[in-house]
Amino acid sequence: MATKHSCEQEFSIGDLVRLKQDEVLSHGIGLILDKRDDSAEIIKDFVKQLGIDPEKDPDMTDALRAADKYLLNTSVYLVHWQGGSTTKNVFRNIWMFYNEIELLSKVSSSKDNNKGETK
Repeated sequence: MATKHSCEQEFSIGDLVRLKQDEVLSHGIGLILDKRDDSAEIIKDFVKQLGIDPEKDPDMTDALRAADKYLLNTSVYLVHWQGGSTTKNVFRNIWMFYNEIELLSKVSSSKDNNKGETK
């Protein structure tokens, strides 16, 4: 059974992020839109949709086992990405792992602004 990895930085919906080590923001910035914790299940469903039976394909079984051991039990974040000069469309939504991004600005909740009281 795979263990759930802990993120160095926990991101929240509304946080602004950049690609790791992109100090000058040459690849743009992103806004966290959503978070999912079932990335292993997403991959398994995708493999099934491709018509691949992992139990009959030893390479696929090994690949899923190795992936499950590392990133697939971590959270993934849907990031609305803006910027970058390599694409025609500068706006796109991308699912990203926590180790691909780093925080630029943390969203503050109404609870934070009101000293623990939600208003």
